[in-house]
Amino acid sequence: MKATLLTIALVLAAAARAPAAPRTQGGVEHFSKEGVSFDYPAGWALEDKSTAVQQHVVLRRPDISALIMVVARREPLQNMEQLFAARKSVTEPYVESLARQLGAKAPDSPDSQCLSVGESLAPGYHLAGRIGQEPGKAEVYPVVKGQRLLHLVYVRHDKDEAAAAPAWKSLVETLKVEPPANPSPEAASMSRVVSGGVLNGTLLSKPQPDYPITAKRARASGTVVVRLTVDEKGEVVSAQAVSGHTLLRAAGEEAARRAKFSPTMLCGKPVKVTGVITYNFFLR
Repeated sequence: MKATLLTIALVLAAAARAPAAPRTQGGVEHFSKEGVSFDYPAGWALEDKSTAVQQHVVLRRPDISALIMVVARREPLQNMEQLFAARKSVTEPYVESLARQLGAKAPDSPDSQCLSVGESLAPGYHLAGRIGQEPGKAEVYPVVKGQRLLHLVYVRHDKDEAAAAPAWKSLVETLKVEPPANPSPEAASMSRVVSGGVLNGTLLSKPQPDYPITAKRARASGTVVVRLTVDEKGEVVSAQAVSGHTLLRAAGEEAARRAKFSPTMLCGKPVKVTGVITYNFFLR
């Protein structure tokens, strides 16, 4: 998405200098292509900047400095692991780069302001800074629809808030994404999951692992990091060691499966969350 981000400042700067253009009063335009569709007000220009990897649709109005984008990865997500990897490799760098452009601090995680996108709730990253010489804001909402990871992006100068809001509202309320022909068994749960960090801070119970006899005999020691998925009730539903001595990993996974967490709330609802937990094995 680097090219996408580089266009933001240029497009907004050009829009700020553009002369006012006649606007159609009333009326709704409709976009539909390759499974993604939405409505937007007449008077907004639509540009399709899609690539082989992602659909990338840009909306802007000639007389205001506002940019609304839908960026949708083409490849459907098949499971939670793919979603977590995409959040780490796509969403976080995207937010960090946009924050640098605005001269703002990138948040470590989505905030409590969520966006209703059909039946999905999308946690948002809200940024405030300057776009060119003017104070401005940006919002980024990662959301899974039709097993595809989308980023809904809304960037504008503060002075253009009222003028841009109807187009943003129309897009969000009418956005639809067709599911793949063969949906994944994890399709429903992927739209409700949030990627977390080190989970030790929300632990209610952390049983300690047994030190395997074979590991002691081999004098194996060190730290084992286990990646977890915790369900809406705070129960561990999967645990996989991602680092640590081979002879210690199974013990770390077994202990992690017995851990208990408080439920993670997102947009007022309990959600699945992923993260890591660590265990230290030291010979005495």
